[in-house]
Amino acid sequence: MEALFIFIAKSGGLIAIFYFAYYFLLRKETFFNSNRWFLLAGLFTSVILPLIVYTKVIWIDPVALPSNLDYSVTYIPQNTAEKTFEINWNLIYLFVYIIGFLTFIIKFAIDFYSLNTVLKGKKVEQQADFKFIDVNENIAPFSYFDYIVYNSSMYTASELENILEHEKVHSDQKHTIDVLISRLFCILFWFNPIIWLYKKVILQNLEFIADNE
Repeated sequence: MEALFIFIAKSGGLIAIFYFAYYFLLRKETFFNSNRWFLLAGLFTSVILPLIVYTKVIWIDPVALPSNLDYSVTYIPQNTAEKTFEINWNLIYLFVYIIGFLTFIIKFAIDFYSLNTVLKGKKVEQQADFKFIDVNENIAPFSYFDYIVYNSSMYTASELENILEHEKVHSDQKHTIDVLISRLFCILFWFNPIIWLYKKVILQNLEFIADNE
């Protein structure tokens, strides 16, 4: 249990380091693609680096004990105190973590089901590597891998053209993977407020990439 808490502490520290490095040093820079890989590298580093353990072996020469020492053991009776009830905080922390973890897993499953509901049974228009779906629901345009979903009745022709070009960049550069990875880390480290800020800057940077393209 202690090893788990140490891992969580190290991971949280690394996530914070990468987040603040991005926020104070890279946030205002315009090399958005480099920022994308920096932010993803920060997430993977936060789970891989704490697992690496370096062991240093130190050899100590044995020291001979004096021969005149008395090695006899004297038994000293001990008074046994009555056991008192103690709260196992480690188990409580673990229980709270599991509750939060399951809550966000269920939310993710609901979102995934809602997404499939939107895509299911809709007419798909294939163009090159993209699959366009024009829906009737009042939803903001989004891309999901090679699917681009939008409601054409909500925009003018010129607005829709710009929106589709924007979403094509998301789809072509596989930005859905970044979104899913960030959501996975939010599920694993839901208790860490920095990870939610980290996810926010990942999504913002993806929008910068699409707008820049």
